[in-house]
Amino acid sequence: MKRRAFLKHTGQALGAAAFAGLPGLTLAQQKTITAVFAGVILPDKVRPIVENATNVKLNNLPYVSPTDTVAKLTAPGGTSRYDFMVSVTNFMRGPLLGEREGQELAMALDMSKIPNAAKLLPLFRDETIRRAGKTYAVPIFWGYDSVVYDRKKIPEDAALTQSWKVLFDDKYAGRVALRDDAHQSIAVASMAMGHKKPFEMDTKDLAEVTKFLIAKKKNFRTLWTQFGEAVNLMSSGEVDAMYGWIVMRAVLQRRGLDVTNNWPTDGLLFWNQAAFIPKNAPNPNEAHAVLNAMCGVDYGLALTRETEYLVTSAGTAAALSANERRKLGYDILERKLNLVPLAWPRSMDAWIEAWGKVKAA
Repeated sequence: MKRRAFLKHTGQALGAAAFAGLPGLTLAQQKTITAVFAGVILPDKVRPIVENATNVKLNNLPYVSPTDTVAKLTAPGGTSRYDFMVSVTNFMRGPLLGEREGQELAMALDMSKIPNAAKLLPLFRDETIRRAGKTYAVPIFWGYDSVVYDRKKIPEDAALTQSWKVLFDDKYAGRVALRDDAHQSIAVASMAMGHKKPFEMDTKDLAEVTKFLIAKKKNFRTLWTQFGEAVNLMSSGEVDAMYGWIVMRAVLQRRGLDVTNNWPTDGLLFWNQAAFIPKNAPNPNEAHAVLNAMCGVDYGLALTRETEYLVTSAGTAAALSANERRKLGYDILERKLNLVPLAWPRSMDAWIEAWGKVKAA
C-alpha cells in the first residue's frame, strides 16, 4: 500500500474509532433545557430517571415562590427564556390563561406527546388548566400540610391530636411551634375554630381569628421560618408538635425519631403543582418529553420513596403497597376528611395585616 493510501485509510479508521467512543453519536445529541421548579421534585437520586428517559439534561434555576415564577414569566422575554416551569396550580391558573382566549402565557400542550398525563388520580383530573378545549398545564405532584408530632409525648389516638386544635390547646402550651406565615397559620387557626372554608372568610371572621391567635400566642414556643429550624426544633426535643411539611416528617423519621403527622378532622390543607411550557419556549419538544416522564410511574415511585411527596399519577399509586399508600396519604379521599385546597384568600393584604398584629401583640 502506498504511503498516501495508508494514511487515508488509517485516518478513516482512527476517526471512526474516536467517533464511536463519543457519547450521543449512537443516540441523539443530549439537549439542555432551562427549567424553573423546586429542587425537591428532582433530587439527585431521581434526576437520572427523567434525563435518561428523555435524553434531555435539565438546568433547573432556583425556585423561590409562585409569585416569583409569575414574575419570571411575565417579565420582558419571559415566555421565551424558559423551557419548562412548575408551580402551585391555583396560583398560576389566572396568570397563565390571562383574561381571555389568546392571552395565554403558556403553550397549548400537544397531549399526544404526553400520554402519561391521561392517567391522573381522580382528585386531580379537574386541576388540569384548560381553556377552549386546549390544555395549558398538568398537575404532576402534590402534598399536604399538617401537624408533625412526637408519638412518645402526644397520644396518637386522642381526638385532640387529630385536629389543628393540638397546636392551640393549653394542654401543650410551650411545647408547640407554629409557622411564621400569614397565609397558612391564619388558615389553620381558623379551622381549629371551626371554619370549614378558611380562604372564604369575611372581615368579621378574620378579626375573630386574629383575636384567637393573639390569645394563644403564649402557647407557642416559637414561630419557625426555615426548614432546618423546624426540623431541629423536633429533633432536639424543644417542641413536641409543630405545623409541618411532608418532607419534614420524612427527614425526622430517617433520623430515628418516633414522629408522624396527624390527619386533622377539621380540615387538611392540600396543594398541587402543575407543569407547563412557556408560550415561546425555545425547546418545546424536549419540554414535552420531560413533562411526560414526570407524569410516569418510574419517576413517581422514585420521587415518593425519596421525598415522600406524592404524585398525581394513578399508576404510581397503584404500584405502591396498601400500607405505603396509607402511610403516605394516597388514601386521603378514603379518610373522609374536610379537604381544603390551598388558595388565595379574599384579601391577602388584610391577612398580612392581621398576622402583623399577632406578631406585635
